[in-house]
Amino acid sequence: MSAIHVRVPFRRALLSLAVGATICSLPAQAQDAVAPAAVDLLVAQAGAGAAVIEAAQAAVAVSAVEEVEVLGHERVTAVAQDLKQFGNQVQVISAEQIEAGGYTNMAELAQGLIAGAYVGYSPDEGEFTIRLDGGGDRDTLVTLDDVPLYDRGPGVEDIWGSTLIDPHMIESVEVFRGGQSLYFGSNAGVGLVSIRTKKPDGTQKGEMGFSYGSFNTREIWGNYSFPLTASGKHSVMFYGGRLDTDGPTIFSRESQTDNHLAAGGITDYSNSRDDIGVKYLWKIDSSSQLLANLQYVQIDFQDTFPNTTIYGPTKSKMPLFNLSYNKTWSSAVRTDITASYRKPELINTKFLPEICRIEAGCQSPGNPSTTIEWGHWTGRLEPQTQRGIGINAIPAGFEEMIVTALNHVSFTPSVGATLGAQSTNYRDASDARVRIDDDIVSSNALIADLHLTPTFSPGTNLSIAGRVENEKSFGTKTIGKFGLHQNLPGSTFVRVNGGNSFSLPRTNELYSNTDTMVGNPDLKPEKTKTLNYGAGANLRFGEAQVQVEIGGFATDITDRIQSTSGLTPNTRYNTDAVTEIRGMVADVQVQLASNWLLSANYTQQKAEVEGTHRQIDATPEWFATGQLRYTTSDRRYQFNLLPRLQGRTITNGPIASVPAYNWGDWFVLNATAQYWAGEGREHRLQLRLENILDEDYSNRGLFGNLQYASAGVRREVLPTDPEYYYPYAFQAKPRSVFFTYSYEF
Repeated sequence: MSAIHVRVPFRRALLSLAVGATICSLPAQAQDAVAPAAVDLLVAQAGAGAAVIEAAQAAVAVSAVEEVEVLGHERVTAVAQDLKQFGNQVQVISAEQIEAGGYTNMAELAQGLIAGAYVGYSPDEGEFTIRLDGGGDRDTLVTLDDVPLYDRGPGVEDIWGSTLIDPHMIESVEVFRGGQSLYFGSNAGVGLVSIRTKKPDGTQKGEMGFSYGSFNTREIWGNYSFPLTASGKHSVMFYGGRLDTDGPTIFSRESQTDNHLAAGGITDYSNSRDDIGVKYLWKIDSSSQLLANLQYVQIDFQDTFPNTTIYGPTKSKMPLFNLSYNKTWSSAVRTDITASYRKPELINTKFLPEICRIEAGCQSPGNPSTTIEWGHWTGRLEPQTQRGIGINAIPAGFEEMIVTALNHVSFTPSVGATLGAQSTNYRDASDARVRIDDDIVSSNALIADLHLTPTFSPGTNLSIAGRVENEKSFGTKTIGKFGLHQNLPGSTFVRVNGGNSFSLPRTNELYSNTDTMVGNPDLKPEKTKTLNYGAGANLRFGEAQVQVEIGGFATDITDRIQSTSGLTPNTRYNTDAVTEIRGMVADVQVQLASNWLLSANYTQQKAEVEGTHRQIDATPEWFATGQLRYTTSDRRYQFNLLPRLQGRTITNGPIASVPAYNWGDWFVLNATAQYWAGEGREHRLQLRLENILDEDYSNRGLFGNLQYASAGVRREVLPTDPEYYYPYAFQAKPRSVFFTYSYEF
């Protein structure tokens, strides 16, 4: 990395910090104003004691805001409280809920617990994305302790950041549905999944665990925190884990071409994840603290397809450093500053079956006296072009730095604001052979969010906000957002939020140049308009508590980035067609005393490109998830049923004469049983059963072709023929069993 590439991002980052500090310099009367009381929004977890339940109910009774849906008794962040208070739909999932599900990766967690979430690609393969409410890979942003994990486009292959998350380190997951680019920037046009991880707190504590199960799945993890000083002012946490699995069979023999089967078929589905890190907490004083995190994550998996690459060892790795500083200046002013640097890298080598393409036949590589028939496998594999092998492998990646400074101010009990700035800087860091311009892409924004809670209208919370963004490819743009949350009699409420968001072009789309595809530096950002609304109630019937909400969403995405076809070379462009997404949601949670918990989430979504009247690819028409939990009164035993139903989910045919492939319409049931031993419940034993009914279902569906099949090579079937294409599924896990032991100390 050249010196100029270091100086420029830091200089712009420091500009954001300077802007934040300037905003902090407020009049004395603003410093002395009394902010409205912040109420911890709690919902009792199954098994929580009566005192916890009563405290949560008391908090709701005095709050001007309805409860945030918290499946556990974790404290939610100030961001979640603010967004919920001003009309956003917010779901918070606790560490206990994640442990109860026994999840080994973020995709399983999302499909089991996040309302409105659909997982793209294949979790069992080792790569996946999380999509909310009909959005695509660009529209749902996943952040890890405020670090966005979006792929900036390194050129060779995608780097899906969600795959690098260790569920055992998650303290909570906060899900914000609806456009969220105001605070979080690019790629949050449909929603945000904000992951908060465990951290030191000045005390000595730790946990460790291991698990073993089907497909030779082995996992070990742990973390340990301790104070560096007797007062606990300085403390650290060391953490890490490793997951290894041979993996379930993803592709059936029927989905592979004859030449793939001749070469032995795809048999390696293994993947692994390694994670190691350290955190440092400095409690500067009673009103401020600094938290730093340094970690390294690596995943290895096979990136193969049954009609092209038969062997594809792939490695993704991500060093990451992030820093957060929080300062409460007075009861009326709080400052939050976050900074992050990451440099993910991917090495992807793919091998294809070598096919004889000479009509007269080919000499066998292993036996010169033998002739290989035209269109048949020669007995060797050949590397895919522009990949590299071994020490000549071509690494692709990018580096990114983001600094955000937000100031939360209460001017009066009825008027408050969040004011701040954000600077995002990234550039391609791939091998020179990838041929992507390494110029820095810089985007700088100012943020203002006005909060109104008028005394003349009890229970009304109104937000009016804007973001001014400047970036080289599109100049200066302004986005707006509004939110309204209104309490109504009888513990009911209505809410609405809306506005516009954006998704910046990726580096390879702007600058990548290959023999077949060139970048388009004139690409515009994708633009998203959203409206998200709902009505609900938080009710109590004796010992039973009921939360219910019914709502909907409407999203329009314009200037979507697509690729041309049939040109030499091709390029990217912004399409004029509008993607229209319309949907409804229904969420209910019932807590019966301290023993039973029942929750269910339903999402229906219609997603079409304007004028087509056809559901877009890989977008379920509807899906539902649920949970039935029973915890014994002594909190020693717990049982969970976790069903998911998914409706019609299609992949459209590659040519008009090929009908769409429906790989949805399935039901899968998972379950866990847990037992806690020890005087303080410090030992936990868990049995997890996945796909109890042994449903034959799919995580992903695609169309293959006969490019490497003998009939395709011999031109017996042409790309213009419907017979040239065939559908195939990425098969999900069959019935599986996993055992886990963990210990807290």
